[in-house]
Amino acid sequence: MNILLIAISAKYIHSNPAVFSLKACTGEYSGLVNILEFTINQQPSFLLQEIYKKRPDVIAFSCYIWNRTLLDGLIPDLHQILPDADIWAGGPEVSYDAPQVIRNWQLRGVMTGAGEGSFYRLVSAYAKGTAASLPAILRQEDAPRITLAQIPFWQESIPDLSSRIIYYESSRGCPFSCSYCLSSIEKTMDFRPASQVCRELDFFLERRVLQVKFTDRTFNCKKAHALPILSHILEHDNGITNFHFEISADLLDGDYFALLRQMRPGAVQLEIGVQSVCARTITEIGRNMDFDRVSQAVRLIHSWNNIHIHLDLIAGLPFEDFHTFEHSFNEVYALQPQQLQLGFLKVLKGSGMERQAAGYGLCHTSLPPYEVLCTRWLSYEDICRLKQVEAVLETYYNSGQFAHALAYLERFFDTPFSMYESLGRWHETHGCTGIQPSRLRKYEILLEFGTGCADSLAAFKERLVYDLYLREHMKNRPGFAPSLDKWKNTIHDILQEEARMHAWFPELAACNYRALVKALHAEVFETIFEKPSVVLFCYETRSPLTHNCMTRIIPLAE
Repeated sequence: MNILLIAISAKYIHSNPAVFSLKACTGEYSGLVNILEFTINQQPSFLLQEIYKKRPDVIAFSCYIWNRTLLDGLIPDLHQILPDADIWAGGPEVSYDAPQVIRNWQLRGVMTGAGEGSFYRLVSAYAKGTAASLPAILRQEDAPRITLAQIPFWQESIPDLSSRIIYYESSRGCPFSCSYCLSSIEKTMDFRPASQVCRELDFFLERRVLQVKFTDRTFNCKKAHALPILSHILEHDNGITNFHFEISADLLDGDYFALLRQMRPGAVQLEIGVQSVCARTITEIGRNMDFDRVSQAVRLIHSWNNIHIHLDLIAGLPFEDFHTFEHSFNEVYALQPQQLQLGFLKVLKGSGMERQAAGYGLCHTSLPPYEVLCTRWLSYEDICRLKQVEAVLETYYNSGQFAHALAYLERFFDTPFSMYESLGRWHETHGCTGIQPSRLRKYEILLEFGTGCADSLAAFKERLVYDLYLREHMKNRPGFAPSLDKWKNTIHDILQEEARMHAWFPELAACNYRALVKALHAEVFETIFEKPSVVLFCYETRSPLTHNCMTRIIPLAE
């Protein structure tokens, strides 16, 4: 008996927790189960060949919005080349319309809800020769209940830990009832004991895994669970591993702050779903959020300069029109997160939002990811305008590569949103939409846009140069950088002094003048600081929050 569990992820660096967790819970039958991992970027013909080579008796797919369309084409072809194989599916994308999925894909069956118990029942039935008695829909409530505490630590079996984002689950369910989220359907929560979690995190710490992403919907919803885990991370920090948590910021209190402020820069990053600051919208979607408390918490954490903060907004929610969304954007942008994700509502199958869609005049794409097209409050034209904002926000703000140039441009617009909206329109009218320019070309494009609105082109160019050298040790000087000819002697003297004293970068003490010239970049800025200054850019170390290189600012004598 050969049972094949198949994961099709969005990217190679993503590991699929579901298939490993399912296999780990098959106990004495685990030898019958094999895992294949693919990505949506691979050709369907390749997937077909690799599955065929395994000659499976049973195939089970883990289904999500990102791989549903691919499976629509792949599964019918599998029926043709492996006509005797039973094909099952599970996951959120098939759990809420199982009878229709079974008909469309001609499946043997679908597993709904949390799948560990159902998959154990399925595998044991095939092993015992009783699979014919299995119902077409295997529901989690009709299978052995397997709690989080009982699921083996399957991450030990992940190949190539060093090149993957590792997903880890310490709780299931969510205490909140947001109508757009499938987690709200589960009325109970299940926690893996904190002591068990800490022991398992040591496995990642010892192997110096780069990032561990907790999949908990609200990691800090239970203080007695979250605090010991954060304490363990603080006490056993290896200087390498980053831990990502989705949290509710208005649940943070002094005990959380006392731990978080001690974290090594880059050890922790927090994703906070604000979604909207429109009070009526928040009430309508069943979300509990005090934006004033969120703002206070984010500003406090931001002041420590040690934790990456990722804030989320969702466009297309009920009672939020273009102008109220613009207000939400500006309020959240003012908190200066390292990343601001402007997402669009996904009308997920089985969600409360799907049930209420007609009342909201909510239209969405017919294919995954079922993204909003319009609502009673937001037209499709509005959605297109917001898509432009999203594109330039991702390119210029979320990349972190243009911070000083953007801050300079903001002063020439009424609000940050109006700046990004203007930049998005400029992109479209100048043929920049939908292309992937080189990194240097992005700076040039922003310069071309800024030429029409900045009052001092020289000052704006300086900020672009500053941003560029914070990230890039350029071999060739960009065309928009001002000449350094009049500063050559000044720069030479400063580098000579550094080669002699190593006062600014003692870590480069072994470098002589010639080596320093290669290791550092020196640039003169006349408008950014209070007086003209030489900035030395050192690329040996970088900020774990911004990825910018280290700098030393040396004011020049009058």
